Amino acid sequence: MITVLWVDDEIQHLRSHIRFLEKRDYRVLTAHSGHQALDVLQANQVDIVLMDQMMVGMDGMETVSRIRKNYHLLPIVMVTQSEEEELMDLAIGGEVDDYLTKPVNPSQILLVIKRLLMGNRLRTQRAAREMVDQTARVMDMLSHAMDWRKWISIYRSWVEMDVASDGSLVDEMRSIDRNRLSDLELDFSKHVELSYPDWISDKGPDSPLMSHNYLERVVVPQVESSDELVMMVIDCMRYDQWLTMAPILEKWFHIETDFMLTMLPSATPYSRNSIFAGLLPRDIWRFYRHKWDENYGEAGLNRHEHYFLTEALRRLGCDRYIQPEYVKISNRREGETLIHSLSKYLRDGFLAVIINYIDHLTHGRSELDLIRDLAPDVNSFRKLAETWFRSSFLRDLFHTLAARGSTIVITSDHGSVFTSRETRIKGRGVSGSIRFRFGNSMSADPKAVITVRSPAEWGLPDERPSKRYLFARSDYFMMFQNVPRDEMHKFRNTFQHGGVSLEEMIVPSIILKPKSVR
Repeated sequence: MITVLWVDDEIQHLRSHIRFLEKRDYRVLTAHSGHQALDVLQANQVDIVLMDQMMVGMDGMETVSRIRKNYHLLPIVMVTQSEEEELMDLAIGGEVDDYLTKPVNPSQILLVIKRLLMGNRLRTQRAAREMVDQTARVMDMLSHAMDWRKWISIYRSWVEMDVASDGSLVDEMRSIDRNRLSDLELDFSKHVELSYPDWISDKGPDSPLMSHNYLERVVVPQVESSDELVMMVIDCMRYDQWLTMAPILEKWFHIETDFMLTMLPSATPYSRNSIFAGLLPRDIWRFYRHKWDENYGEAGLNRHEHYFLTEALRRLGCDRYIQPEYVKISNRREGETLIHSLSKYLRDGFLAVIINYIDHLTHGRSELDLIRDLAPDVNSFRKLAETWFRSSFLRDLFHTLAARGSTIVITSDHGSVFTSRETRIKGRGVSGSIRFRFGNSMSADPKAVITVRSPAEWGLPDERPSKRYLFARSDYFMMFQNVPRDEMHKFRNTFQHGGVSLEEMIVPSIILKPKSVR
């Protein structure tokens, strides 16, 4: 039951209002003065305070000031006859949460209580019901009735509502239908299993934006229309993490938001090389075999991105930029150096930047107990990334580029998924990560893993007939049969990438146009 403290030296005149609230299961405590209100607060757990301003002795504003010394987050509503703007400003500035002028009717009081105490909860419940209904409609569709646009649309709605609810949407959805989100992710993986070979081979206007055509469809048109263009790839950035950055950038840029589907495996050696080469991993391996080794875990798997970018821009007809500038940023010192050297890097009007920090944070969370304790779930990890961005070199870099009038195109090579379920695999010569594997004669549970027996059809290297790839579905991670369960524990509830999930494969594609300075 919600407890309301109503403070008014003429409280007897408000009995009808109090009965109105009590009939709706609110507990209403009363106080005739500021001093009595402080005593009531000490003796009771109060959820919201309704405060009169014009009282004998200690007035409303003084009482609010006294309350705030010990109750910083307690909602307080000023209810007074005064309509003076100066008092309104003083009240809001004095940490009053709302302001009503007498006479007030009971419905006004009820509305402000619901808004302050239950607004977020009610919005989250409504959003959760909408998402559950939308998800149910998707699950009822035949697989051929869904396409990549609809998957992007439902994922975008899901993420935006979750961020707006401060991370409580997913929990609310699970309280309504515990299995619906897991079913949705598995259904997406089935759609990818059926559609991915067509996605990468279709060159028509209906094909999705993907890593291997990002240069041609996004970067090159902006090169041709911009005096200065910065191509930025933020490694391992999810859409929800981008949404925490965007409000800070709105005052400097016009923001155009689209989405890209990543390569498989959704891992840096494949997806990021595809972005810069403008090619499928299969074709990078065929054309640049001496510059790209698929042995996952080897150092320097992305060391030729600058070369790939230069070759790709030439192939796509961007002769104006024979030698684009390229820089990789892994820490604050390197970021600050870039900001101070922008004129040098942008002297020919084109710069490609890799930002590695979110990727480092993601892997660091998996490896360091301290970061895992600070960010035990998706929402807290999102807030950790937001906290970093607000005081980071990247924020300063965006501000400086806006002042220069530079256009920025932003994407990520892949996202990450919060893994919670393990599945066992078999095979010989197996390499890769816990979200994808490749090797000979491999097998796995088809409910948890996609098995690719024809790598070339999936745009992947096919140097031997027996080679297969495994991609974990949804939130599964793959382990060998002989790995002890104690070893598995360190991978459960970690952020991983390389497999097939909405969070890994659907990444933002953003164009920032600087706002004119007046």
